[in-house]
Amino acid sequence: MRNKEDQLDGLISQFQTQLRRLLRQVVYGQASLDLSLSALGAIEERLEDDVANRRRLLVIKDTAAQELEALQLLNRVDEARSKLASLKQNGAAPSDYIQAEIRQLEDFIASNSRQAEQAITERFRERTNGNHSAS
Repeated sequence: MRNKEDQLDGLISQFQTQLRRLLRQVVYGQASLDLSLSALGAIEERLEDDVANRRRLLVIKDTAAQELEALQLLNRVDEARSKLASLKQNGAAPSDYIQAEIRQLEDFIASNSRQAEQAITERFRERTNGNHSAS
């Protein structure tokens, strides 16, 4: 994605430079008006297309980042659950330190499970509502 974004940035910059140069050439009589108008139209079309593609790419990139965040959060919750299960399986009377760690893990799991659930539910709603509006 980063390579495509860089590529689009380069094309956008290139087309903007071409527009400026062509305008100067017309003003100074170095290019015919009719050919310049046609060329300006072609360059503007390509520029608009690349700007739109860059905007769409950024939407995809943002969505991927949000999905990755939710997955990383779920991974941290799963790790906390595993650690909690391991601490509880010890069998011996837990020390104050272990009890405090158990409470901390339970709090972390509770709060972050809700957060991950909300993020996933929100993404699911966005996908399903988006599909319905497109139908």
